[in-house]
Amino acid sequence: MRFAALVPAGGTVLDLAAGSGRHARLFLRRGYTVVAVDRDTSSLETLAAEAGATVIEADLEGDRPVFASGEALAGHIFDAVVVVNYLHRPLLGLLIDAIAPG
Repeated sequence: MRFAALVPAGGTVLDLAAGSGRHARLFLRRGYTVVAVDRDTSSLETLAAEAGATVIEADLEGDRPVFASGEALAGHIFDAVVVVNYLHRPLLGLLIDAIAPG
């Protein structure tokens, strides 16, 4: 909540390791486009049906990073990335590259 206002209006937000989608839903309610990624998307089924939401099931620590060429997030740029209660250091550089300038 504290940093949500920093995301440009109408932007696109990546909720990485989205869990039940609490943060994704917050941004959807505020009018953002949201991509929620988790290794288990069973808790995100209702979110997937909402306009502006994309749900991707991916093993974030697997052999093929979700940002790799040909994978679900390859080449995607986001206005914000939300990561809460999850840290996989090999993804940090990829996350930085996935954030829009500014």
